[in-house]
Amino acid sequence: MMANDADFRVLGLRSDASWDDIKRAFRRLARIYHPDIAGQSGELKFVEITEAYMSLKERVSSSSARMAGSRAVERQSDPLTKETRNESIFKKFWKKLFYRENGKDGTNEDDFLSPARVRFIGSILSRAESELFTVISKKEEFASRGRLDALILRLKSRHPAVVLLALKQISVFSVNAEIAEAVIEHFKKNIPASETLERVMDVFSKSPRKEELAKVMLGHLSRFSEADAMIILSRFKRWRMQPEFLRPFLSYKSPAVIACALSGWPMDYRRGNGNGNGSDLTTLLKYEDESILIPLLRVLKREKLPVWTGARLGKLMKEHPSPAVRVWASAIVRDQNLS
Repeated sequence: MMANDADFRVLGLRSDASWDDIKRAFRRLARIYHPDIAGQSGELKFVEITEAYMSLKERVSSSSARMAGSRAVERQSDPLTKETRNESIFKKFWKKLFYRENGKDGTNEDDFLSPARVRFIGSILSRAESELFTVISKKEEFASRGRLDALILRLKSRHPAVVLLALKQISVFSVNAEIAEAVIEHFKKNIPASETLERVMDVFSKSPRKEELAKVMLGHLSRFSEADAMIILSRFKRWRMQPEFLRPFLSYKSPAVIACALSGWPMDYRRGNGNGNGSDLTTLLKYEDESILIPLLRVLKREKLPVWTGARLGKLMKEHPSPAVRVWASAIVRDQNLS
């Protein structure tokens, strides 16, 4: 209840405000704090009032569902409804109307079900029911289409807070082709903020287009902070991305990111050998940093290395201050006869 009261306070309302009051308050505040009007200074407030509005809307929907359930119980107590609950709603209505207009009490089914009347009424009811269901389906489809269009419009916004709000409404199972396209196109032009980045990577975890999103993110890699680069890298490792997606991280400015990329380097577990990428990694032997050299040497031990690496590995084996580096370098030299 406290959370609901807090939602009312965010919208400047008392806890007994009506649903109409809630809608009016949200619209008034949205016109003030929407990022397209207030700019970046209004982003956080806009997210706050939107989340409060959505929370109250969900509460109202739950309350309506409970009321509907109570009405259903009341309907089941109606003798005629209980006896005919498996019948078409149109047939129930027609029978009640027939009994009332003809002074019948509804206890004799033969009063209503003469063969000619059954055929005539049945054709009318079937056609009317079919048309009603068609209208309802179109209405639901239209409403769903409207929600999707609104979501895609938010994903195209230049304001990170609006995009984040849209992403929070998307689950991993609702990323259809249109949503995926809108997200990818947005991030081709805009560098995601940290919170937005984490959310979009989570949302795309089951999407068949996650590799396309990964390529878009790699296009911004040099402009990401170390923390953001780590977010992307952790998702790539979780997704079991191939070396082509990890290789750009080897030239990143942070040794911690390079070391993290090397520690998650894929290998062929079925055969127990590497991916043949040793020649792409040997340039990293120039580093002296132990945090880079140890995972690097672990990867290189699985690869067939060129002869020229022997001099550098021999120097590491003899001179590096880290015992672990010396051991790994010695093992590679011995196994591959690079001395």
